[in-house]
Amino acid sequence: MLRTLTLAGLVISAVGLTAHAQEKIQIGAAMPITGPVAHGALQEKRGLEIALEEINAKGGVLGKQIELLYEDNQCNPSLAVTVTNKLLEAGVPAVLGQQCSSAVLATMPLFQKAEVPLVSSIATNPKISQLAGVGGNPWVFRLNPSDRELAVANVNYLASLGGIQKIAIVAESTDYGRGGADAFAEAAKDKGLEVVSTDFHPLGAPDFTTIIARLQNNGAQAVAVYQAHADNANFARQAHSMGLKTVMTGKLSLDGDTFAELIKQGAYDDAVTAFPYSPAVDTPENKDFAARVLAKYGESATYETFAGYESLHILAQAIERAGSAEPKAIRDALVKTSYKSMIGATVDFDDHNQAHNNAVIITVKDRVLGVRDVFPTK
Repeated sequence: MLRTLTLAGLVISAVGLTAHAQEKIQIGAAMPITGPVAHGALQEKRGLEIALEEINAKGGVLGKQIELLYEDNQCNPSLAVTVTNKLLEAGVPAVLGQQCSSAVLATMPLFQKAEVPLVSSIATNPKISQLAGVGGNPWVFRLNPSDRELAVANVNYLASLGGIQKIAIVAESTDYGRGGADAFAEAAKDKGLEVVSTDFHPLGAPDFTTIIARLQNNGAQAVAVYQAHADNANFARQAHSMGLKTVMTGKLSLDGDTFAELIKQGAYDDAVTAFPYSPAVDTPENKDFAARVLAKYGESATYETFAGYESLHILAQAIERAGSAEPKAIRDALVKTSYKSMIGATVDFDDHNQAHNNAVIITVKDRVLGVRDVFPTK
């Protein structure tokens, strides 16, 4: 008798679990929750959670609440493959994130084989777009500009300032760092600027003194960096203490308390970057979003916060348009995306499943961070 009751209880529990799963649409969210770029995942998660609260408060999607299943890829390609397989085995109809270019590139074949869409909103290596859509993989979509588009805008602005002819490049030895370095070098060459040196370093490098000493002696008037947040802060701190007098440029994420303090100290004097986002972009929607993030978390919105927020809204709208939470229906709906971004552009996808949102020219003048221009990348 006891055995019969136990089995009955198991059946009831299984039915309850199935009913629970049917009540919600579970979306995968893969990101480096731990490791050297965990700060970016923290910020992305904040944006995702704000969007999740908004969507679910309005009834969710297709009458169901959305639930996010988080997995930690540590910005490691091998681990990214492992956690992506875990999410796909769990039956999620779509995945957001991966954040790091190496993680996106490593998992793109998995999404194609499983026929499940990935929406990437932070990784910037140009290869991602080259391989997506008509490049061969119809299941991967990127919301943010690639490093190629940002590098061209960055170099054009530097050239317009006059006086800068020689530039060095310092980048992490990852797909992100090498892709960014290549894109910047190509843009500089096209504009007639000379790249005097290129240095790569491991992700999470503690000491940049050898590289900085080289920059002090090779005539570089600017240094283009492609580094994780912590590495760039560390590089800027050491360069400032060693008296390096070059303009910092490249892919600079200058939002947040750590960078505010370094800017105040003079570590980023005259810095300039073309970047996908700034909380200072002057649109009503962005000002409202930035205020809400600051009120909720006590810190300014960052690129990752913005990316997480808009990526979930774009995916949720695609599911609603599809009228289904089936992967193929979602993919077909994503192709037809038309979403008004809070920084001004209408987000849609080209033949390579690459969106072309606005981007921002950000500068530091008199130790004050400011937006100089918002420009289209389309």
